[in-house]
Amino acid sequence: MGNLAEVLTDQFVQVEHLTQDSGNANTEGYVQDAGLQAIKVNIQPSAPDIAVLYGGAFGKAYTLYTTASGILETDRITTVSGSYTKQFIVKGRQLFNYGPLQHLEAYLEEIV
Repeated sequence: MGNLAEVLTDQFVQVEHLTQDSGNANTEGYVQDAGLQAIKVNIQPSAPDIAVLYGGAFGKAYTLYTTASGILETDRITTVSGSYTKQFIVKGRQLFNYGPLQHLEAYLEEIV
């Protein structure tokens, strides 16, 4: 049996950073981070109900838990394990770098 972090992280995701288009300074796009292609995470609903999200849209908020570093606000997270994929946008994050289970929590909104 692995350590606690390995047991709790049950999904694989890839991370894409929002970057400025090199050909057009007025546009941005997502570029996959080679170091964050298949990181182990656990994604849980933040609440059981549908809520008003940032920008006034309705949807669900989620919390991502991981021991990986490099996830930033505005990143796009895509699940790559399981029979279907989901996409999320990182709206915030908090690093817990103390105690026995140091980890990062990222606060997500699902893209529908």
